[in-house]
Amino acid sequence: MKTLDYVELHCHSHFSFKEGASSIDQIVTRARDLGYKSIALTDHDNMSGAMKFAQITRAIGVHGILGVEFTLLGGYHLTAIAENFEGYSNICRLLSLSNVFAERRKNPALDPRLFQEYSKGIIFMSGCKTGQIPQLLIRGDYNKAISEAAMYKDIFGSDNFFIELQQNFNLGDTDRNKKLIILANELNLNLVATNNVHYHIREYSHLNDCLVSIGLNQSLERTHIFRRPNSEYFLKSREEMIHIFRDYPEAILNTTSISERCVLDLTKDINYKFPDYSPPDGYTPVDYLRKLCNEAAIRRYGRITPEVYIRLEEEFRLINKHNLAGFLLYYYDIVQIAREVMIDLGLVDSEIPIEERPPGRSRGSSVALLIGYLIGLSHIDPLKYKLSLERFLPDDLLEVALDIDLDFPRNIRKDLIRAVHKRWGWERAALTGMVNTYQIRGAIRDLGKVLDIPKDQIDSLNKKVSQSGIENIKEEIESLPEFSRSTKHPAWRDLINLAPRLDGTPRYIAQHPGGMIISSTPLSGIVPIQKGAIEDRYVIQWDKDDIHSASIVKIDFLALGALSQLQDILHLIEKRKGHFIDISRIPHEDHKVYEMLAQGDTVGIFQIESAAQMQTIIRIKPRNLQDMAYEVACVRPGVGLHDGVRHFINRRIGNEPVVYDHILERRALERTLGIILYQDQVNQLAIDIGGFSPFEADQMRRAFGRKNNENIISIYRDQFLSGAYSKGISEDIAQKIFKKFNGYYMFPEAHAVAFGVTSYQLSWLKYYYTIEFMLALFNQQPMGFWNLETLKEDAKRHGVNVFNPDINFSSEECSIEIESIRLGLLSVNKIGPSLAENIIEERNIGGLYKSLSDFMKRTDCKRESIENLVLAGAFDSMKGDRRSLLWEVGLTYMSPSKQLSLDIPVDHDMAILPELTDWESMILEYKTLNLYPKNHFMAMLRPHLGEEFLNSRQLKLKGDGQFVKVAGVVARPLQHPLSEAYFITLEDEFGFIPLLIWRNFYEENKSKLHEHIMFVSGIVSQREGTLNIIVKDVIIP
Repeated sequence: MKTLDYVELHCHSHFSFKEGASSIDQIVTRARDLGYKSIALTDHDNMSGAMKFAQITRAIGVHGILGVEFTLLGGYHLTAIAENFEGYSNICRLLSLSNVFAERRKNPALDPRLFQEYSKGIIFMSGCKTGQIPQLLIRGDYNKAISEAAMYKDIFGSDNFFIELQQNFNLGDTDRNKKLIILANELNLNLVATNNVHYHIREYSHLNDCLVSIGLNQSLERTHIFRRPNSEYFLKSREEMIHIFRDYPEAILNTTSISERCVLDLTKDINYKFPDYSPPDGYTPVDYLRKLCNEAAIRRYGRITPEVYIRLEEEFRLINKHNLAGFLLYYYDIVQIAREVMIDLGLVDSEIPIEERPPGRSRGSSVALLIGYLIGLSHIDPLKYKLSLERFLPDDLLEVALDIDLDFPRNIRKDLIRAVHKRWGWERAALTGMVNTYQIRGAIRDLGKVLDIPKDQIDSLNKKVSQSGIENIKEEIESLPEFSRSTKHPAWRDLINLAPRLDGTPRYIAQHPGGMIISSTPLSGIVPIQKGAIEDRYVIQWDKDDIHSASIVKIDFLALGALSQLQDILHLIEKRKGHFIDISRIPHEDHKVYEMLAQGDTVGIFQIESAAQMQTIIRIKPRNLQDMAYEVACVRPGVGLHDGVRHFINRRIGNEPVVYDHILERRALERTLGIILYQDQVNQLAIDIGGFSPFEADQMRRAFGRKNNENIISIYRDQFLSGAYSKGISEDIAQKIFKKFNGYYMFPEAHAVAFGVTSYQLSWLKYYYTIEFMLALFNQQPMGFWNLETLKEDAKRHGVNVFNPDINFSSEECSIEIESIRLGLLSVNKIGPSLAENIIEERNIGGLYKSLSDFMKRTDCKRESIENLVLAGAFDSMKGDRRSLLWEVGLTYMSPSKQLSLDIPVDHDMAILPELTDWESMILEYKTLNLYPKNHFMAMLRPHLGEEFLNSRQLKLKGDGQFVKVAGVVARPLQHPLSEAYFITLEDEFGFIPLLIWRNFYEENKSKLHEHIMFVSGIVSQREGTLNIIVKDVIIP
């Protein structure tokens, strides 16, 4: 007799969205620890975790089996296992149909009649107690249960339909199993045992209960009937399951026999095909692509140089190997479609060649492709920057996907996505999914609700808890005086224990900002498709990482505010100066521009404007585009974790020697002075030191970024160390190198180069075309790091004044007036596009508004909008001060439906009122405009402060170590990067005051560090041209 062993075939991860409590990593590593050779994943109505499951099981040597638990019409469940890729494809088709045609988007339901067409390659099981057959038996309708089971047997075949037994020690389990066994014997159907797993260990039962309650939007007290009755739904050991079903050995044996039939490996078996490309007559796709490249190379380089020839031959070798010529040509066509959209929107003249005004630009590792540069997809010459193809186009591309991102101005992306849908149809052009996960405040909010903690307490806590502190939430709550006693309450103890476990748990599948997949065959045979939240959009159930892993080509149409800003600046220059600037041809080593950057003058400049980036750029002092790439790359969490920025800068300026822990690091790290700045370098170190393949290296890097990844990282560590030992590297050195890896974000090198170029271009424009730069920046808000008040102050420092809006002179958006910026009507709160358009249209037709009453009579403005216009200064050019004008509004305003046509004099009803003081005007302008054009708050406050409070200009004259007092408006609130310090940026009437707060001081004074205006004392810290105040006290005036 065959030795009994057990395989779990019914298992839910947290991708069952509020039904499963454990991550795939936790489930698979727990299965391995329990000695499972195989395990299945059967999440509810989706395959969002399928690729991650396939990767992890493959990586740690457990046989992964993919399946799903369908919800049928009527709410019944049915378990399905993919025997092979055909079965997997049919599951995807069935899920697509149940999701796309569901009456409610969030409640898919499958019509069982579809099994007639889409059941081949699938092994079905009758499901949990919510299954149709178990439910009929529970209700005592045995004949109907027999009829339904016989129907499924006829459709699926007796070898592909099993009666599922589950014993979770609930009331009714034993009786139900007995009835199922009788039914199976009568129909000659096989039995199979499962445990309906919803969490990897028993201790996660309470989290599972909370998730179910969150899904029902009710407290735990109200969801008893809907939750699982006990904590037995965890991944039990094989021995325990064999013991539980000891009286039914057939049900145990069939778990392994089903497992042995399942041969799907999703990491290898995906049958994705990009659409065939139809080139002009007489050309193959490769020939046509080569023709475009050769012609462009001659235009750009004058001739095809040996370096260009060698690089093109290597790229075409890889393109031929992986049949990617059609993809690149499709991408080329998409750029042409984007250009057509721009022409339709009136953003470019159709007579102007596309290379002069391209609609977008690529970013990411794809910038390393010379072919992309030559056919206009990229603005970066990869030869100039010695960009490696390794990450973007490796030899084992079958396992590491090609990925291209293209940034477009914000105003064309929506129309571009619509045009692509129209061109290929939603079945062959669908948007990539994006997993929305719990962050600390969402976890606290939802857990607080189900645990019946008062909402006002949860809201108060969420305002004070730090975004990055979920691991230390207990200490953080106890440090807040109003909550310190709460931790003794059971509900609060549950919140503290469960919130870290909920952190990173998927909530739902959302739509990626712009990633699209184009396929020559229906995508539903590869991955399920569901309705998007936006009407007429459809989203696949995989995210960008899954797409990458499956080697599915994703084309990203990303909206980048900086490109909209760049586009606006260039159009303004052309309109004002009469010539268009080809931004790709500006000098890239303009010392005046770099001097400006070295002073930290970077407000409004893409990627280099944050407080941290200002401090870094002062220290790096870039002098070319390669330096700009370093600057962009440095200020990333993954670089800062091990103090990489400081070491890189010290080595760059000669204060620290360039050293390697082993000579084999040199290839990966030499260009960045022995410091990891880029994602690519992590992969290269894994290859060169640990002996990983490119696929394995990329999977390891991604694993570092997952939540609850300790077990999988341990497996990769062992592999890395083993590979290093085989190369003669000592254990100490190998361990030291491995510790350099982390899961925090870093840029790919090509991405940093691409963004560095854009940053420089905007810097050049800020220096030489300041007013156009400032105007575009105002009109593209919200974007970037700074508020409008800070942008206004930066404009003033560059000689550009900002005027209040004016009812007779303002456009909808901000505009240039006498070499200053006039705020637009849209700058006023409660003035929307349609109202602003109506105000200007009436002004154009009927002439300038003569008075407030004339304005009220000619427009349909609501009272709140009129009052906001008055308080914003939009009527200052007319007779009357603001307070009197508000009085007039109160006297004469009637709703548009009751507005009288007669002009009734109100002079005799006007009271003599004092004008608004400057303080009152400032406060009201902050309320209505979010800025005060005339002055700065600190300039108003300064006369009331003692002389000991220095302004930012005086502060620069102080030496390192001096004690000072400063005050300012908080321009950037508390920031906590991966270090022992916290940062706040104050602003006064002359500039910024950066504050540095050490952890101990923060813990003792955190309640004082969330104010909008701060008065502090501290010690001046000057380092390599930067200045910070190390805060020693927060002064309460």
